[in-house]
Amino acid sequence: MLLILSGSSGVGKNTIINRLLEENENLALMPTVTTRDMRPGESQWEPYYFATREEFEQMVANGEMVETCEIHGNLYGTNRKILEEKTASGKILIKDIDVEGTLNLMKALPDVVSVYLKPVSKAQLEERLRGRGETQIELRLKRYDYEETMSKHYHYVLVNDKIEDTLQTIREIIERESKK
Repeated sequence: MLLILSGSSGVGKNTIINRLLEENENLALMPTVTTRDMRPGESQWEPYYFATREEFEQMVANGEMVETCEIHGNLYGTNRKILEEKTASGKILIKDIDVEGTLNLMKALPDVVSVYLKPVSKAQLEERLRGRGETQIELRLKRYDYEETMSKHYHYVLVNDKIEDTLQTIREIIERESKK
């Protein structure tokens, strides 16, 4: 099973993914390939595979990507070989992915389980972005309204108000969906 988490920057996707991975050895991270710069606390493969634009475009040209999209001037995508290797492990895969990537991935892999995380409000989201030292706040907030309209395409939509409540709901989703 591949569980994807989407939502606006700052909504808490990576915090939730990290907590789930810490507590459940049957989960594995499905890294995204990206051309964006590495942030503090990130490393190669955790949670992204960082590539140059040229490397990324070569992967696309070679047919190595299941899906791709461009956001805020950076390329993002799911590498087919990495996905196949991770799937072969037998673990439940979890992936942070944007709304376009979700739609593309759901077309390519119809059994994907999608969860969209919403903030309580746009003001709360802005506060979270400022709290993490985000430098492109206006750019990220401009995308917020569009991302919210795309939530209708997801299997589950959750408001991430209290992290413990959100984690519990996602645990229940994983349990329910993994039995199908």
